[in-house]
Amino acid sequence: MRNKRKFLTTLLKGVVTLGIVILLVNKLGWNDITATLTTARPLWLGAALFLFIISTFVGVIQWRILLHNRGIPLPLGRSLRLYLIGMFFNNFVLGGIVGDVLKIASIRSRDGKGMAGLAATMLDRFAGLWAMCGFAVGGSIILMSRQGTLVSGKIDTAVVALFAAFLLFAGIMVFLVCKPMQRMVFSLLDLPPASGKLRLREILSEMLIEAHDRHLLIVVALLSTVIQFLRIGVHVLTALSLGLLTADNFHYFFIFVPIIAMLMTIPLPFGVREAAGGTLFALAGFPEDAAYVMGFLASLVGLAASFIGGLFYITDRTISREQHENRIDRHTALQ
Repeated sequence: MRNKRKFLTTLLKGVVTLGIVILLVNKLGWNDITATLTTARPLWLGAALFLFIISTFVGVIQWRILLHNRGIPLPLGRSLRLYLIGMFFNNFVLGGIVGDVLKIASIRSRDGKGMAGLAATMLDRFAGLWAMCGFAVGGSIILMSRQGTLVSGKIDTAVVALFAAFLLFAGIMVFLVCKPMQRMVFSLLDLPPASGKLRLREILSEMLIEAHDRHLLIVVALLSTVIQFLRIGVHVLTALSLGLLTADNFHYFFIFVPIIAMLMTIPLPFGVREAAGGTLFALAGFPEDAAYVMGFLASLVGLAASFIGGLFYITDRTISREQHENRIDRHTALQ
């Protein structure tokens, strides 16, 4: 039953992806899409790929620091393999947080510390979202300054939402380090009768930052800022390859790319976030066909950088299957 549901979910996502591609081709026209693609300059796309690879290595360093802080000293080689496998699945195969689940499952099965691995991975994801939200707020301030909304007092609803999200993440950060706030939250969790509240309390307790680990926040904040700046840079260089980047529109990348990154936390099929990003950039005045092509090209750059993660996953599964078969053969021979 579970395999059937998984197959139907994957099939549905594949249908949605194909449907989005067909709709965009009908909307924009295949000739316009191919004409836009031919204008892409390989040099800048190569630079975008290099930038993504650098951000990946920095991401591995950050995840390892968080794992070590939670008592999981993962070797660099295994950390890199798991990170790339997670990135591959998050970027393409199933989307959302499935790649994170695979990383946590591996840590639980081989290291016996699934809860600590979950906490470290959630902190890693949270730090990235907070950094992205900070960039979005900065880009929004530039946008409002240029449009005069800071002077006139008019603030767009979307910008208000971004500021609210940033404050929400700031509140979560305060919770992670502030003992009085932790006691208040845990007392509120104890009030309603709920079947999963003990599990939630356990997860939250594992994520807390102790006083002697406060320096960790500075390190992770710096690394997250670098990682997300590089990820935004991937989209900027992709736009540059298509001749779309100007001094008047660069700030939109610091607003829209974080929104796209937040969509990646939802298990959406490939193509949904790319289409959403293309729509946002088109609404901001970018040429419509180029805006959509840019979104898919940026995702393809990420896929190219994380493709080796898919190969790692296949080889790991093959090795595990062979080891399992060898154990069965040895057990049979002993009988």
